[in-house]
Amino acid sequence: METLLSIIAGLASLKLSFKFFFNDMDDLYECIKYWLTPDIISMFRREYVHDWWAELKLFIWLFLGGLAGYATYQFLAPA
Repeated sequence: METLLSIIAGLASLKLSFKFFFNDMDDLYECIKYWLTPDIISMFRREYVHDWWAELKLFIWLFLGGLAGYATYQFLAPA
């Protein structure tokens, strides 16, 4: 039961913080595109700063969702 509630809490956290990190779904897709593109290719395209910022936004967003799920699990888990 704790696992299910922690997954729900993590997904709710991701949904509620989506607008804080991304403008729309296209912005999320762009961040995923930069995440999958190797940094050396971004450097040759002169998009390294955009790549770095997009990867940072995506990482922080996913980290906060995971942290919310983990904190919920630890709070609900029996001692």
